[in-house]
Amino acid sequence: MRIMMYIGKYEDYALAKLIVSRLLSSNGVEVVAARDLEVKNLSIPKWDGSQGIDIAMVIGGDGTVLRFIHEIGNSTDTPILHIGTGRVNYLSDVSARDLPQVLDRIIKGEYVVEERITLKAIAAGFECMALNEVLVKGVDPGHLISVTIVEDGGEEMIRARMDGVIIATPTGSTAYALAAGGPVVDNRLAVKLIVPLAPFSRALVPIVHPYEVPIKVLTSEVAHILCDGIVTQRGAEIRIVPNDRRVRFVRTRQYRMYDRLFRRLFIP
Repeated sequence: MRIMMYIGKYEDYALAKLIVSRLLSSNGVEVVAARDLEVKNLSIPKWDGSQGIDIAMVIGGDGTVLRFIHEIGNSTDTPILHIGTGRVNYLSDVSARDLPQVLDRIIKGEYVVEERITLKAIAAGFECMALNEVLVKGVDPGHLISVTIVEDGGEEMIRARMDGVIIATPTGSTAYALAAGGPVVDNRLAVKLIVPLAPFSRALVPIVHPYEVPIKVLTSEVAHILCDGIVTQRGAEIRIVPNDRRVRFVRTRQYRMYDRLFRRLFIP
């Protein structure tokens, strides 16, 4: 088995060193680094892109997972084992205290792979993938923009003034979209959310929209386009379409969405 290491914060390297030296290497697992940072801090060889990777071990919070997907994930569809060391860890399979038992199951092949749908944003000379959401937002934070959203086929869905709009996946429904007043969507559903951001009219409500139906977002002026808050571009016409790519997560236990929602999002 070959595992790739990707570490989010410097303080997580102590845990990573323990995993490499005591839990993986002693079981004959080959460990490689995703970046030069892991090479330097863990003294392991760097992944050269030609080697097959069984699992990508990502240590950090949910934001670390998103950075991995956009920085490294485009070159591999390797399933991600997220070891949560952040505040929410909504995507994680395991916490640090459960590691010995979980890694033992992984080495024995006792795990399943869960897939999450993603969206693709396409603008002039630019496209990006989003696991959580595509955000289209005015460049001037103190100025409303006019946003029009139309389906492929021409039916207009929204035309209003607002700060911007969030188009989220079910995974992203518990992130920025939830903070903006959108509903939580079960991640087993193939839909997307359209959530107006601070609309001038309070009558404008979020829309649950079929995942497979593309939409076009038109703005009255050039706006910021952000995929998962990481990839940034500008444009005034953006298509949001289903993405063929799925993000895959390693699960060593049943993923209980509603239990996580209660414990990690609704308890201070």
